[in-house]
Amino acid sequence: MSTFPAPAPTTCPRCGSHNETAARYCNNCGTSLFPSMPPTERAGSGARVVSVPPPREAHVHRADPLLGRIVAERYRVLELLGRGGMGVVYKAEHARIGKVLALKLLTGELTRDATQLGRFKREALMASRLSHPNTVQVFDFGEADGLAYLAMEYVRGVDLGSVVDQGRLTPERTARIVIQICSSLAEAHEKGIVHRDLKPENIMIVRGHTGEELVKVLDFGLAKLRESSELSDVTSSGAIVGTPYYMAPEQIRGEAVGPECDVYQLGAVLYACLTGSVVFEAATPMGVLTRHLIEEPQPPTTRVPGLELSRSFERLVLMALAKDPSRRFRSVLALQEALVAELAGGDRETVSVLLDSGELRKLTRAEGEDVATRDEVERYERTLRRRGVFAWSLSGIALLAALVGGARVYSTLTAPPSFQGFELEPNNAASEARMLPFPLDVRGRLGRRLDRERSDRDFFKVPIPAGSETVHLAFEPLPNLASCLWLYAPNSDDPFGRYCTGSPGVKLELPTLTLEPGDWIVAVMQDREAYFEGATPPVYENVSDDYRVTLRPSQPTPERETEPNDAAPLGNPIRAGGNLRGSLGFAKDVDRLCAAPSQKRVRFVVEDAVERPRSRYSVLEATSRGGPDDGIPVRIHRVGASVKPSVRDVVGSWRGPFVEVDAANPPCLELTLVPNPWGPTPVAIIAVPGDEEYLVRVESE
Repeated sequence: MSTFPAPAPTTCPRCGSHNETAARYCNNCGTSLFPSMPPTERAGSGARVVSVPPPREAHVHRADPLLGRIVAERYRVLELLGRGGMGVVYKAEHARIGKVLALKLLTGELTRDATQLGRFKREALMASRLSHPNTVQVFDFGEADGLAYLAMEYVRGVDLGSVVDQGRLTPERTARIVIQICSSLAEAHEKGIVHRDLKPENIMIVRGHTGEELVKVLDFGLAKLRESSELSDVTSSGAIVGTPYYMAPEQIRGEAVGPECDVYQLGAVLYACLTGSVVFEAATPMGVLTRHLIEEPQPPTTRVPGLELSRSFERLVLMALAKDPSRRFRSVLALQEALVAELAGGDRETVSVLLDSGELRKLTRAEGEDVATRDEVERYERTLRRRGVFAWSLSGIALLAALVGGARVYSTLTAPPSFQGFELEPNNAASEARMLPFPLDVRGRLGRRLDRERSDRDFFKVPIPAGSETVHLAFEPLPNLASCLWLYAPNSDDPFGRYCTGSPGVKLELPTLTLEPGDWIVAVMQDREAYFEGATPPVYENVSDDYRVTLRPSQPTPERETEPNDAAPLGNPIRAGGNLRGSLGFAKDVDRLCAAPSQKRVRFVVEDAVERPRSRYSVLEATSRGGPDDGIPVRIHRVGASVKPSVRDVVGSWRGPFVEVDAANPPCLELTLVPNPWGPTPVAIIAVPGDEEYLVRVESE
């Protein structure tokens, strides 16, 4: 059996350049100095190991000339983190703000190719627009002193490949990791970016402050730059550079690739996590590529006899690995939904958090103050631009003085009208949102549609000041069409909340909503969700009726729910003997209520629609979290409903079992609306929300 030579090769077998002892790729041409192994081909595994050509000459240690150097007048290179086919990655310090980040420098071959350099800048620009917390953030990119660089978020973690090296992952752990990868890819696909190079080495695993494993996806937009050269390396020199083990068939054939390519590669990542080995192995790189093209993968339970994996999970993996892109999951979100469903019988406590980008940002917030964030870097760049403008202004002050009078007249004539309480068009995108005062009170109309598939959309910006983090949000919609109000947190492209009323004329009211200080975006649009069987509602226009959005300070009370409260860390507490009122006023709302710490055994009592009946299309569902009925949902029907009582259905109020209160992990209750299986026709496929209130009491034994 061939094994890796020792010590590691340090001279490139392709161009003869010298490299560091720990280098895996040539710093000059990017050729792999080791064959990139799947988990089953590592030394000591008992499987075949691909040999590498011997070095041409003895290693001569050379100090890295970049250490200590300042790149682009701001990034001080501190230490080497790793090497890859694209170049070298260093830990660096932003010399002006004193924060740590990762700096990727392209290989010399790429920087000398004007076409490749131009493509790098375009791809880096696209990657810099990604903001999802499961994506490694790109802060800055450019060219300076003959070096093409990419400044990125510094992640303290370990790549998924190293995690898999330590042993196979359980299906639950695998699902939680890939669910987050899907969230990262969904944002990229929406912006027209296909990753093309998903593999365990491009997926970082970090620990959130709660202990949960959190994912960061690397190298968006950069796979195109190396894909053609890697394939030529495979066919000419025989060096496996890692990607062939995860390439989709259409990618190998050189066809145009879309999001389906990433779905295939995610299937290969799932397979590696569950089995500890890649989908296909072969003696040569071309053998690996050929098997991807013509062979069906072995089911994971056949590959690893005794593997505890459900049939549905196995079908999910094989569906993602379908040769024909049209037979795979239609999108990464569809794959994500299937993985969430797989966790239905296991521990789902953290799944809702992993799907909430706002919560992920809190969990992935860097420990300590030494790591640079996008806001800090962008704030510095804005300062530089202001300084440049100021310097230019001084040099031309005489000319500007002569134009001051004319500029004042021009600004007066062209200034937008002041805010009078009504929307001002154009405001169809977040970039067009006008800053409005807080407290907010604005009216508008969903008039002319943007196109056949999109209604008019109105965007507003409102500053939430420190000290007013709890607000009262009210939305008075239009009488002829169902509407949605979306909230975007400061510096986020992902909605913090989607508040859709489901029916025309239904008012939305959130008396206590917690928002962090900063500039928030409020968006109003038509709700085009299909709540009932049949076609999606058409796009409507209304040029005569007004909607109204108000946002004002409020104070939380222990007797009233506080949003958001749909995830494990955010449950509203209820003391023993106390009660809490709330409502499920927007589609897919989930309220989590928890018993406050005490020394007593307690139980939850739920009464629904205490003042007026709920729509017959929807029914309140209560799911216990903790205690003997953990994870068991119960539907609570209105008084007088013609429903046969069962363990899953009760009429009137519901009383749960008594549970011991653990201060570290108190019992909780999750409430949501689900379609009523005994409701009228047409059959609801999404529960219709309403402002009917429920009442939850905590009784002690």
